Amino acid sequence: MIDFARPQDAPAVAPIINAAYDAGEAGLWQAGGTRTTPEHVALLIANDEIAVARDDDGGAVVGAVRMRRLDHETAELGVLSVDPRAFGTGAGRALLTFAEQHHGTQFMQLELLVPRSGPHPQKIRLHDWYSRLGYVLISQRELDEPLLAGPADLRTYRKSLRAAPAT
Repeated sequence: MIDFARPQDAPAVAPIINAAYDAGEAGLWQAGGTRTTPEHVALLIANDEIAVARDDDGGAVVGAVRMRRLDHETAELGVLSVDPRAFGTGAGRALLTFAEQHHGTQFMQLELLVPRSGPHPQKIRLHDWYSRLGYVLISQRELDEPLLAGPADLRTYRKSLRAAPAT
């Protein structure tokens, strides 16, 4: 079940996001940092920017996605994260579909951080997955972030939602 996160979900959402990014961005950041905090997630929830996937009982949060409108044509999704215990259940795909359908925009956009030092298995997997779902690389820029462990690029992908959404 996918719905908008409630304030009381913030303590469950933050660790899911952090765990997903610890695995998905392993080696990209200097040690000791976290992607988000329950307080930051609570702010995003208050702004109606976080949707969550819940387990079959409809209670426990097993995944999350951030979505927001960039302009009248484009919405953006980010921090698409699924608890490892829910891998293979379709929660990630369901969250992506929800995000694509929510804002009613012509385009959905997302960004991937990719190291310049060589292939990163998780980034290759994500590139392949998003590409299969209709996302196309539209730009790439160097990310100048002092907490990065090495040089990296931020790749922007876009999908036309005039075609069928992810299913």
